[in-house]
Amino acid sequence: TKTIRPGINQSTEPQSMGLALIKEIVFSGNIEDRDHCMAVYAANVAAVKASVPTNRLLVHNLGDGWAPLCRHLGVPIPDEPYPDRNNVAAFKASQLNNDERKT
Repeated sequence: TKTIRPGINQSTEPQSMGLALIKEIVFSGNIEDRDHCMAVYAANVAAVKASVPTNRLLVHNLGDGWAPLCRHLGVPIPDEPYPDRNNVAAFKASQLNNDERKT
């Protein structure tokens, strides 16, 4: 899967209150129901779009890179590559590293 659901659902990190809050409050503990999670996400996106003036809102999608972000902020595009730490492979690797630290 290409979501954070497995990491949230399988986390046993006692310090990870953020993950517990996301699971229980944002998704009502119903993290396994993909349709429910997608509906919660879509409702959040709609609420943000409805409450932020269009001239102040940038809907930035993964893979958009620096150009739209920098244009929106009125700053030059950096010479360094756009970060991709939140890609699926990096997220899974960080979860694996967390599991190894527990043993």
